[in-house]
Amino acid sequence: MATEELNIIAIELGSSKVIGVAGVKRRDGKIEVTAHVQQDSATFIRKGVIYNADQATSCVRNIIARLTEKLQKQITQVYVCYSGQGVHSVHNEVNRLFESDHKIVKEDIDSIYDENVNHVYEGQSILDAIPQEFSVGTQKVMNAVGVLSGNVTGRYLNIVAKSKLLTNLQNCFQEVGVQVVDYKLTPLIVADQLLNDAQKNSGCVLVDIGADTTTVSIYKSKLLRFLSVIPLGSDNITKDIMSLQLEHSEAEELMTSKFGEPYASFTEEEGEAVIRVTTDGVQIQRKTLSAVIDARLTEILVNVKQQINESKYARESLVAGAFLTGGGANMPNIANVFKEVVGIDKVSVRKNSQSADYILPDGIKNTESRYLAVLGLIANANQNCTTEMERTSDDIFGSHDRETKPNDDGPVTDHVDDVSPAKKEKKKDGKSRMEKLKDWFNKFAEE
Repeated sequence: MATEELNIIAIELGSSKVIGVAGVKRRDGKIEVTAHVQQDSATFIRKGVIYNADQATSCVRNIIARLTEKLQKQITQVYVCYSGQGVHSVHNEVNRLFESDHKIVKEDIDSIYDENVNHVYEGQSILDAIPQEFSVGTQKVMNAVGVLSGNVTGRYLNIVAKSKLLTNLQNCFQEVGVQVVDYKLTPLIVADQLLNDAQKNSGCVLVDIGADTTTVSIYKSKLLRFLSVIPLGSDNITKDIMSLQLEHSEAEELMTSKFGEPYASFTEEEGEAVIRVTTDGVQIQRKTLSAVIDARLTEILVNVKQQINESKYARESLVAGAFLTGGGANMPNIANVFKEVVGIDKVSVRKNSQSADYILPDGIKNTESRYLAVLGLIANANQNCTTEMERTSDDIFGSHDRETKPNDDGPVTDHVDDVSPAKKEKKKDGKSRMEKLKDWFNKFAEE
């Protein structure tokens, strides 16, 4: 249980939205969301990669300013999560030979890990490194510390991507001028939110169908064993539906409506039913919509199946089955389609966290799946991200201008006597106390 309450600021940069959330980690272990904002990102992030630095910087600055205004606290640092096209896992081994039998110590393991993370992948950066196991002599162990052996081999799952993915992100926050406590990969955070230890141990695949990308994560024996980001997502389906002469919002609505059922089994009469008439008078039949969705969704799921095959983990070994999440998982009948195309019989859709106790405002309660990553960041954070707003009332009003109380977070009150310095100052420039306060807040917002 936490000994003090922490105010955490978490930001996720996604292909469709940049989301900022402020949350309090309370002493009772619960996490209370105190503010949340979001902004469209399609104009500067494509498939998770920032391609317009100026717009990305402006968006992040705006997110932080809006959270500051809502909280009335100064944001000093943030936690950030991200993903994107090209993120994938690769295996690496590091071997150590000793002159004679040697009791392996923590320093040996740390040295092996350091050598692994310094491994060079041309044009790519290591975003995270997950120890898999150690070979000591003829034995395989999860923890080699204390074992006597003349050699040890460490096996790691390195998560890599093109260097610009993280570099562009870091440059953005440096330009904004806010410190980042840690950068975390969104797939790892979301998996911890949706999967429990038993499911990770027995083996499962988590498929996150986002707007521009679909992420495939495989867990076995409690560890991440494979990760791949496919550059196809639900927005590809939306754009296909738009070819029926619909606006983006209309196409997205139809995709997740009861009529957007892929692989739908309906009668001929039901299939010919008109479900939408465009502004140009074009009639869209139910069977036409279903066919459009089927084609693209099948392409996405065939790619998911291929990634599972490349992982070397047979579908039969994934005892806990498959878990689907993300915006694309909202399509009706998606679980049955997944079973048919991918060949996994046990499939369920996950939208809510399984791992933490959250107190959510009404604006999040029905759309929690969109906030899983930032909520996970808050759950794992351990550093306070805010301070009390700096007050300059002494400079504006005079040192005896207002009564103060310990830990007073309330609004500034207009409590002065007839001979206060503020009243004398008012006679000089003609501005009232409240006008000066308004000027100060406007100045703060501009900065």
